[in-house]
Amino acid sequence: MPDDVLGAIAATARVIGALILLFFLPGYLLINALYPRKGELDREYDGLYRLTLGLVLSIAVTVFWSFFLNSLGVNEATNLGYVVTPNIAGGLIGLSLAFFAFGWWRGAYPWMAKVHPSLARVPKPGPGELLTEEERDHRVRLQLQELAEKRESLRRAIKDAERRMRMQSAGARSHYEEVRDRSRV
Repeated sequence: MPDDVLGAIAATARVIGALILLFFLPGYLLINALYPRKGELDREYDGLYRLTLGLVLSIAVTVFWSFFLNSLGVNEATNLGYVVTPNIAGGLIGLSLAFFAFGWWRGAYPWMAKVHPSLARVPKPGPGELLTEEERDHRVRLQLQELAEKRESLRRAIKDAERRMRMQSAGARSHYEEVRDRSRV
């Protein structure tokens, strides 16, 4: 009885491991290698995109690896092809390790610094992060100054329209009310 339970647990673990290796691991590690910065795929749904693209790319990597094994021809010793379980599993594990190493090199795994400080790698700055902190502050300051100037000109236009409304006739007053309302928007 205990052997049956252990055998069932081992078989279940083998199936779960094979499913993870075939349908998740290589593609997810490849996506992390290609897009190492968090939020690079999407700011809000980055994890969902990584999971979905990881599934799709894992299937593609598995298919292309099998194509490669099939292109090797027939094994003379067994008179069978090279598309057998050990070759597929070994290749996918090797590709997964290569994708992980490439992703680590590009800085996709900042948690590796907790394992050992020498493993810490930071991803290169993205296209929006090319400015230094001082340049960003200067740009923000200029934008705020432009907005303040625009706000003051709109306030002047509203005050001018209200002043003219008081001084004019009913027909002209409706015109200046429209000018004032346009300035408020």
